[in-house]
Amino acid sequence: MESINALLIKQDLAQSERLVQLNQVAIAQMMSLLKNTQIRQLGDSGGGGL
Repeated sequence: MESINALLIKQDLAQSERLVQLNQVAIAQMMSLLKNTQIRQLGDSGGGGL
C-alpha cells in the first residue's frame, strides 16, 4: 500500500483522492483473499498464521 500511495503522490493526486483509491485497492485485495480457498483452508487448520 505504501508503494501505491507513493505512486499516487508522484501523480500529484490530492490526499482525499489517494484515500479513495487506496481504499478501493484494499477492498479488492481483501476480496481476493476471501475468495482464495487455499487461504481459507489454512485458517481452518488451526495453525493460527492468518
